[in-house]
Amino acid sequence: MTNEIIKVGTFFCGIGAPEKALERLKKEGYIKDYKVEFFSEVDKDAIKSYCAIHNIDANLNLGDITQIKGIDLPCCDLWIGGFPCQDISCAGKMRGFNFESSTRSSLGWEMIRLLKEVKNKPKYVIFENVAMITSNKFKDTLNLFKNDLIKLGYTLYEDVLSATDYGIPQTRRRYFLIAILNNEKNFSFPKSIGCDLVFKDFLDTCVDEKYYLTNDEYEIIDDNKIIFHKKDRKDVIYEIDLNKYKRGGVCGIDKSCKFNQSSRVFSIERNAPTLTANNTAENVKIIEGVK
Repeated sequence: MTNEIIKVGTFFCGIGAPEKALERLKKEGYIKDYKVEFFSEVDKDAIKSYCAIHNIDANLNLGDITQIKGIDLPCCDLWIGGFPCQDISCAGKMRGFNFESSTRSSLGWEMIRLLKEVKNKPKYVIFENVAMITSNKFKDTLNLFKNDLIKLGYTLYEDVLSATDYGIPQTRRRYFLIAILNNEKNFSFPKSIGCDLVFKDFLDTCVDEKYYLTNDEYEIIDDNKIIFHKKDRKDVIYEIDLNKYKRGGVCGIDKSCKFNQSSRVFSIERNAPTLTANNTAENVKIIEGVK
């Protein structure tokens, strides 16, 4: 346990999931406390949620990362940056995150800029993104990113971690890059503890009817497949493979959906899907109660 209060700066903060991890570390006695010195977010709804969830003053928001000057940043022990994944994820157009690309994912390089400009570099920096960032398509850019951190004096540790290895039944693999300034001892990622739970263990037992896409009527195609129709839209068909439903995971398809990832229907018998950052209607479709 550290007896110091960890000073934190967070970029692309969203609703602040890493801060909840720090809250848990405090509760479990691994750290004395932490304090958010600043956060950076541009989405108005995310800002409102972040402040409400973490009881943080909105005045601590520095806004657009491209407008922040490193020399103006307060001293921090830890920076956190889960920079945008849309241009790296297989769910997006995969335009990459080259420094010159001007994609949303290339905003991660702004943290490198700030590390070069800041008066006192943070001792620790945590970067997070989709596992696809380690693929052959993006590895050269990732290596350039890591080399800049090494030149700034950081020792790097990286790994792809899966939520299902840490007690959460969700198909969610994420790349973590830990940078430690002037590191004098080795860091290691936490060991897998597995997962004894499934998706349905986290679902509410009573759900408002407005959240259901269909009623409980269905048509039998053959011994293994059934179809549902969307409420008031007979042309929208959800085809379910019963064998796959029992096994869990992707078990069906929205046959009217033109987006491959958004067309998938998931069973509650195994892992929850990863929510994607897109604007398609009915992004995640879940079937439950099939007998």
